Amino acid sequence: MIHIKEELCVYCGACVAVCPVNIIDLIDTHLKIDQPKCIDCMKCVKGCPIGVLSMERNGRIYEFDYPNRGLF
Repeated sequence: MIHIKEELCVYCGACVAVCPVNIIDLIDTHLKIDQPKCIDCMKCVKGCPIGVLSMERNGRIYEFDYPNRGLF
């Protein structure tokens, strides 16, 4: 399951662009994710330039925190 920190998301669409199964849609200022179709590849989590996405798998949360990460 993908988790989104909505209050931090700038809706840049990077996650939409990297999703290999096209399950993420950017609608105005909201991300819509078709969770049951997610293949847990984590490309959206790794591709988010500001680190607002995380993946929950087997009760564990995976997220990436790169130094100096961000759009600005």
